[in-house]
Amino acid sequence: MFKKHECGTCGSRFGKIEELMQHQQVTHEQKLYICNECKMGFEGMEQMRDHAKKFHSYNKMKEKRPR
Repeated sequence: MFKKHECGTCGSRFGKIEELMQHQQVTHEQKLYICNECKMGFEGMEQMRDHAKKFHSYNKMKEKRPR
């Protein structure tokens, strides 16, 4: 099988991007989901969404906008 997804850290190769992402998360402790507002890293999309709702909700974003 052709493994076209290579880990930039250690050079391991994977057939699926999901396998590479899991490898990076587990082996190299990379945070794959980054909050666009504060650049905080999270291991999962759900954790990032919860963070965004709590700290960067629509109402809080609306308050920051100049009128």
